[in-house]
Amino acid sequence: MGKLNTSFLLILRLLRVLRFFRILHFFPNFSKIVLAFKVALKESYAILLSFLIIIVIFGLINCSLFSEADPEHFETPLRSIYSVFQICTVEGWYEIPNTVAEYYGYTSTTAEFIRLYFCFILLLGGIIGMSFINSIFVDAMVADNNDDVKLKLDEIEEKVNKLLENTDKKE
Repeated sequence: MGKLNTSFLLILRLLRVLRFFRILHFFPNFSKIVLAFKVALKESYAILLSFLIIIVIFGLINCSLFSEADPEHFETPLRSIYSVFQICTVEGWYEIPNTVAEYYGYTSTTAEFIRLYFCFILLLGGIIGMSFINSIFVDAMVADNNDDVKLKLDEIEEKVNKLLENTDKKE
């Protein structure tokens, strides 16, 4: 008679970890943070989608250009897209171009153009793209703080105007 495999029950015990998420409601202003996150996603989805499209386009181009030179990073379209994502997140920004450059001869003119090409990808995606996404996301997250400050400033301005009116009446 075979032994019953109950190892899947151990995996079910891992679901107990999800109880941690109940604690999050005890944090002050947690609902405001979640709401601000949703607003930030709504305001930046077009930029995120554009960034994703750029990564896919450069990934497909790199797959066709460098699949022989660096099969580890560019053999398949999915692997190539991931490699471009790595470059844009400044993860493999110098290792990947150096591997491709070694295939063409480390000091050749082709290798120098390849390095310039990858520098362009890094500049476009990693520096400008990620900074742009980050700035839009942060701006949307703190936008509700600006509303509170504006309301307080309006109240102060009203009080100052009343004080000025009272001093004008006394004169």
